[in-house]
Amino acid sequence: MTSLDRRLDRLAREHDGLITRTHAAARQLSPNVLRAAVRDGLLHRIRPGLFVTGERWRAARAHERYTLTVRGILLSHPDWIGSHHAALALAGLPLFDVDLGVVDVVAPVKASKVRPGLHIHVATPGQLVRVAEGSPRTVTVAEACVLTAAASGFDAGVVAMDAALARSLSTKAGLRTALELPGARFGVASARAAIEAADPKAESPGETRTRLILIEAGLQVRSQVSIEDSDGLVGRVDFLVGDRVIVEFDGLVKYEGADGKLALAREKSREDRLRAAGFRVVRVTWAELAHPDRVVRRVRRELASAA
Repeated sequence: MTSLDRRLDRLAREHDGLITRTHAAARQLSPNVLRAAVRDGLLHRIRPGLFVTGERWRAARAHERYTLTVRGILLSHPDWIGSHHAALALAGLPLFDVDLGVVDVVAPVKASKVRPGLHIHVATPGQLVRVAEGSPRTVTVAEACVLTAAASGFDAGVVAMDAALARSLSTKAGLRTALELPGARFGVASARAAIEAADPKAESPGETRTRLILIEAGLQVRSQVSIEDSDGLVGRVDFLVGDRVIVEFDGLVKYEGADGKLALAREKSREDRLRAAGFRVVRVTWAELAHPDRVVRRVRRELASAA
């Protein structure tokens, strides 16, 4: 490892692989040195003045790259705080149907600004107080969920809200209070509808999407229902549609190794008991959620057969 590599490595370790031009200059690493490191693959340039180690970037998935970008932007601007789905990413909440090419922040500015890949919003007095007090560098989870719903739409908002409610990171009352934010004004109808549709029983974004598809089709859906047969409790199912059709979201967990085979055997036994008790089971995958009409047709067929 060269001397340059060691200097970059020490600097990168301070911020989980992130390096800003300002921090580099403080260590006598010139812009030319950074450009050479990018050319050699030692660094990846996220945006002007912001870099991450090439190894860290190449190993990261899309949502991880987005989170790195958010953290890097906040690292470069100590008086900015993450907002909208940028705040969701930092809170570890799911991102669905949002633009991963845009980072929203709130800042002590007099007017909002739009730059390539960056939206700067006017911070409220309460948000500025959070920064001054050393609170987390994001708006509250409730604010992030509502602003995401307002800007990115109903589905994006419900996925985030379901997760936030399930993890007790927010309440419906807190979400409704966040509707009063100036930033939610132009999408308030979408945000309000998302709050009413949110369900803390959802255990994954896939379940949320499945539920929304079924409800939009006009089907009667109950979430996380416990089913019993003559031998007792069979288990809790994701959704019960009507009285006899069970819909389960399958995240395609790989049943590998001894533990996986045991889990698969238990799942088959459970489903056999459900069918023996007179229920019909529809399994839905992420790939199928991309075609909502197909999912609805399958469920309706089972409803008709059950009738």
